[in-house]
Amino acid sequence: MTGDQLIDEGRRLARPCVYLRSTGEHLAGIWGGDGIIPCGDGPYRHWLSIGTQYIPDGRSKSPGCLSIYTNEDDCTTGIVAVDAERILPEASEGLRLYAHPDSSLPPLEAVFKFGSSEVRRWLTSNNWEPEWGYNDNFPDRTATGIYERKYQRQLPLFSGDAYAVLGGWHMPWPEGDWDEMVEKQLIVWTFADSEPWVEAWRDDNNYNVIQRIT
Repeated sequence: MTGDQLIDEGRRLARPCVYLRSTGEHLAGIWGGDGIIPCGDGPYRHWLSIGTQYIPDGRSKSPGCLSIYTNEDDCTTGIVAVDAERILPEASEGLRLYAHPDSSLPPLEAVFKFGSSEVRRWLTSNNWEPEWGYNDNFPDRTATGIYERKYQRQLPLFSGDAYAVLGGWHMPWPEGDWDEMVEKQLIVWTFADSEPWVEAWRDDNNYNVIQRIT
């Protein structure tokens, strides 16, 4: 398995995403400010409000809005406030962000777990199990190094060219919860003004917020 073959596997598994940048045509988010949908009293900081029609999840594209807040006391959790009837205002004290649809390459954990039979045979030849994920002990670092460089170039966590992303693949963090989040839906992942990096997730109709730090 070569690096280019790994990249082809990643492209097959790529998920749609929408990058939020400060220039563009279609208003999709408001960064900072008080928040479009109030969350009530508490130690909460508003990070981002987004138009729900821009979330690439295959659901209804009717207008709606949700606002993501972090809990500044526990520095771990937060709140997602949702209003299906509200839309993003054209005028706001926050920074307006615009939609840039794209696709999101998965981390190597996903390629190992969901890759083709060729990937499985390659892992076996390296005495590696798919559920082990990827780490520096993996023998064939030449192929994985090529993939990692491609993966990092397209990810604003490293490139810094977007404030946040809607949808797409999540990244493995030191908490080791990547596998348990695979079946949940990543709503948004922030990149600007971090740490923390803020993730909002949906599992059925329940939302939760995770603050990530290194």
